[in-house]
Amino acid sequence: MIGRARTLRVPALVSVSLVCAALVVGVAPASAAPSATITPVVGHLAAPRGIAFDGKGAMYVSESGVAGEGEAGMTMTGKVDKFLPGAATATWSTSFNSLYATEDPTAPPDVLGPAGLSVIGNGCTKNSNGNRMGCQVVMITSESTPGILNATGGTVNDPQAGHLFRLDAATGAATSRSDVGTQMYDFTTVRKDLFPDDFPDSNPYGVLVTKATRGGGIRTFVADAGANTISEIGSDGTARIVSYIPNETAPPFRDATPTCMAVGPDGFLYVGTLNFVANLFAPGTGGFSNVWRVDPTANFPTEPTLWASGLTTATACTFDNAGNFWATEMFAGGLGATPPGDIVRIPFTDPTHQDHFGAGQLAVPGGITQGPDGAMYVTVGSSAPGVNGAVMRVAVTG
Repeated sequence: MIGRARTLRVPALVSVSLVCAALVVGVAPASAAPSATITPVVGHLAAPRGIAFDGKGAMYVSESGVAGEGEAGMTMTGKVDKFLPGAATATWSTSFNSLYATEDPTAPPDVLGPAGLSVIGNGCTKNSNGNRMGCQVVMITSESTPGILNATGGTVNDPQAGHLFRLDAATGAATSRSDVGTQMYDFTTVRKDLFPDDFPDSNPYGVLVTKATRGGGIRTFVADAGANTISEIGSDGTARIVSYIPNETAPPFRDATPTCMAVGPDGFLYVGTLNFVANLFAPGTGGFSNVWRVDPTANFPTEPTLWASGLTTATACTFDNAGNFWATEMFAGGLGATPPGDIVRIPFTDPTHQDHFGAGQLAVPGGITQGPDGAMYVTVGSSAPGVNGAVMRVAVTG
């Protein structure tokens, strides 16, 4: 068991064969609902999670990888891929470490590697060391180096775990910008009182790079699903803790597990949570995940405010050009769904209203973003073993 990996693992009750069967790419377009059409874009991906587009229309996808052998199953099968507009094969792929954790030998392992991905700027076509004409391509890896060392008795060392990487948009060359995982592991060691049962822990999972509202420049935020923190990463790699996300608001009141952030029309951060235990093991059929509104200028211990509720295991989120909040729901429909998963749209002006798309067609989705054509693009198979993941295009007409 490595850190908070259990919150992101496909439970044994999910049929792997059903998940994989739902991810076959190359089938005819399917209608998810009267107001949406879902079509495959790219397939044969290994646990894809993050997805983003740059200002030139290129698509970036993070793949967590496949499980290896041994206690931590460490491999170098994680990737970040860049796809030029209209291309089905990557123009470059940069490899990263992957490892896995499993509590139950009958369950598929959850692969931990490249996770959240965020891109901004129009100058993403030439060699730039990751920063030309505002171009920023950043990716966060899961877990933390001290967490893995502690969990394996010092036998497994992953120096990439929990790092924020900047990638050159033209070549894919990666540079570590910050060791977020170690900083959050240290924070939860000092503040073990926040969650005595689980701390210390760290599992950076979501990342967001955005323009500053004043004075120009770029701001980078990381959501840590293990430490339950939202942090801003400074130019020197130091993580400033903006907020601590409260524990679940439904029994059995376990940790909230923040997985994603998006900037709302008001400039605040909107944070989606997995709320894994309440959604899958509390009575009912889910609907216990929350969206929290966070002031990006605040400092811990300033508390966030609850903005929306009723989601199920949110793993990624974004705002579209019309100001609607979108989130992937990894296990929507419950463990008995074949397969579980969908996406939800919430109007910014009415956070009590939800429109759902893709039930039965978007298997265990991991990432979501709006493409240059206005459609939503979703990674699926984010926790399916092997190379059964894909990117799907969701065109909503109403």
